[in-house]
Amino acid sequence: MNSDTGGWARERLLAEVGGIFSNTQRSSVTCAVCTGPSGAPLCPQCRAHRETFGDRLADLVLPLAYVRGRMRPAHQSEHHMYGYKGIPPAPKCRRDLLLMVFAATSLHGDCIAKAVGSRWDAVTFVPSVNRPGRRDHPIAQLADQVISRQRPVWRPTVIPGPGASQVDRTPRADGFAVAASDREPLAGRHVLVVEDTWVSGAKAQSVAVALKDASASVVTVLAIGRWLRYDWKDHKAFIDSLCQPYDALVCPLTGVRCPN
Repeated sequence: MNSDTGGWARERLLAEVGGIFSNTQRSSVTCAVCTGPSGAPLCPQCRAHRETFGDRLADLVLPLAYVRGRMRPAHQSEHHMYGYKGIPPAPKCRRDLLLMVFAATSLHGDCIAKAVGSRWDAVTFVPSVNRPGRRDHPIAQLADQVISRQRPVWRPTVIPGPGASQVDRTPRADGFAVAASDREPLAGRHVLVVEDTWVSGAKAQSVAVALKDASASVVTVLAIGRWLRYDWKDHKAFIDSLCQPYDALVCPLTGVRCPN
């Protein structure tokens, strides 16, 4: 991506969401997978997921920004995530999230490729159980904002499985499935999965399991919002420590600015 476009995306996001979101952090006090506050390399949820599913989970999880949930009054980051999902979506919330996906995949694609050994050559999203149609949920439009060197990028269809309604805090192998017509061409591909909000990660990881079981070689999850809870003591302390505005140049993988 050229520097002019990178600079434009950064300045636009600083103006639009800089005071709303904060970049996620990868440090000694956050989970290496979900970037939530943790006193160990993996938080209890991500550790339990790994113990159950191992390499069938996503190879890389990249939350972009923290959502400060359960604050009173509600924080604007929470309003933004609910507003984007509204029927109809709030226009500003929708535009801001679309731009965040565009900027992240434009500016940091090389970092992602270096981390897992290849560029993504397929893009999909975590489908809504209640609104599963591709054009029936705004997350489909988020996936459309992914920038890829491959034109057009292949988009395998993921559908809710028989266990989709039971996916809560633990991934399920039957939570989602790859459409039968897409299983054979999926073999050996690196799939980028777009998720709007990571809470426990169970749905996104269930999609990763479905893709791996259908022969995808690499799965990367790109989640816009990492949901935190202000009513949890450890989350409250972490939320209170967040003071820097969201900067699109800060890499969600390295935690430092990438050159534009």
